[in-house]
Amino acid sequence: MKLKPVAFISALALSMLIIGCAPVKVTGKVISGRLSVITSVPPGDARLKGEGIAFANIVAVQEARHNTILTAVADANGMFSIPLKGDGALGRPITFEVQAEGYLPAQVTMPTPTPNQKLLVVLKPMRASDE
Repeated sequence: MKLKPVAFISALALSMLIIGCAPVKVTGKVISGRLSVITSVPPGDARLKGEGIAFANIVAVQEARHNTILTAVADANGMFSIPLKGDGALGRPITFEVQAEGYLPAQVTMPTPTPNQKLLVVLKPMRASDE
């Protein structure tokens, strides 16, 4: 009977280890707005449901991982996901730079967003030369 609690505790510890080592992803959306800015928002933020900017290029630099460079491209709806290297960098600085054709770029260095946050990227459209 004493083996059951030991087996349970061992299984629980193993599952926590596996979950703790699961890859962390930063997910978010690129939208159009009045200025170019990047921020983290809660998943229920209404701006995440609006129209997105397709095929924006996202670059993330994980400073805590010896400046590891990660890239992603937003889908047709402006949504993107960047799998981070390791989970020890959570809360440590990460730099995001986002560019899309016809928009001013945005860049920010911030603490790594938690899995409970989304990255909201707002890009300002470039002015036409006749404006």
